[in-house]
Amino acid sequence: MKKLFLSILAWLLIQLLPAQNLSAQGITYQINGKLKGIRSGKIFLQRSDFTDRTTKSVDSAKITDGSFVLTGRAAGAEMLRALVMPGNWAFDIFLDNGKITVSADTAGAEHFDYTKYGYGKGAIIKNVKESGSKNYDIIAAYQSDPGQRQFAAINNELNRQFKLVQGKDIDAEYKVRGRMDSVNKLLQAWQFKQIKNYVSQNSGAVGPLYLYYVLYTYSNDTKYQSLSEMLDQFTGDAKNSVYYSELSRSRNMLAAVQPGAVAPDFTLMRPDSSKLSLSAFRGKYVMIDFWASWCHPCREAIPHWKLVYAKYHDKGFDILSVSDDSSWKSWKIAMDQEKMPWAQVCDEFPIKNMPARVGALYMTHTIPHYVLLDKEGKILVKGGDEKVIDEKLSTIFKD
Repeated sequence: MKKLFLSILAWLLIQLLPAQNLSAQGITYQINGKLKGIRSGKIFLQRSDFTDRTTKSVDSAKITDGSFVLTGRAAGAEMLRALVMPGNWAFDIFLDNGKITVSADTAGAEHFDYTKYGYGKGAIIKNVKESGSKNYDIIAAYQSDPGQRQFAAINNELNRQFKLVQGKDIDAEYKVRGRMDSVNKLLQAWQFKQIKNYVSQNSGAVGPLYLYYVLYTYSNDTKYQSLSEMLDQFTGDAKNSVYYSELSRSRNMLAAVQPGAVAPDFTLMRPDSSKLSLSAFRGKYVMIDFWASWCHPCREAIPHWKLVYAKYHDKGFDILSVSDDSSWKSWKIAMDQEKMPWAQVCDEFPIKNMPARVGALYMTHTIPHYVLLDKEGKILVKGGDEKVIDEKLSTIFKD
């Protein structure tokens, strides 16, 4: 199951990138802005840190008669968040070298209230125009391409179907979600092809790299090889950008959990608060089962894993379930209901609103997610398809 976030929240989180160090080869910018619907106040140019989702203002200016000017230096071109106060109005500005002109109109802004998630409330300004940046021109051309809307009618119909069953029929909900995922994969395949074309034309531009970063952020099944091959194409300013740095970090993390690698060890608490480490299972074939009490597909798969466990356990197979529950109460209730006969531990959330520690270590963007290890702790296969695990086990134990 996808760890679903509302679209506005996802937009906010996409801005979360590690801060850059100012270098001698940085850029000098001047942003001349005009706001329609906002006469006065203050505008903040913000950069956020991906590692802990904190936000820092890197520049600010007074708004007078709907106009503002931001000037300064930065390490490189990047997409930043412009936040206008009062009102918590937000929109994107692509920071680039030289003079940039920005106009934003509050008409048609998308309002949100995420106070219960700890993100506050405000509005995202949708009507924004920027000129003066070749990188932004690439981004704007991509975003306005008619191909972006090719699946809009299908998605609108699926959204209508989802609302009809939401909260009434959980199985029907997930069937519609499955169709949504299929359509989204088709769109992302088209987007990937378009971005590759941009990269082939200008491998040193930050704009195409930013587009790929956004696509990667929204994709839940990007393979290591695909990410690595794309990153190897970038040069110059793109390779020195914050987006390349962040994607390289993801590539290194993916490399650590590829088949053939020794699975990263971890220690988590069992229901009785005693600690259990993955390394305790050395000498057995073990499947790490990433799940959660709230994950319907995860719980639907439990009867199957009970059969698999009964079939192979005496032959040297074990399962370690790692829960993504932030609530131990919900976790324990689910365990009492499911009565799984194998070891259970609960993941940790050391930073508020950040992914669980071990789930993030294993790059589990969706659950259920399974990782099968050999007796030496090396990864054999992984993914969300239980059939892949079944086939490998059948080969190992020669059914």
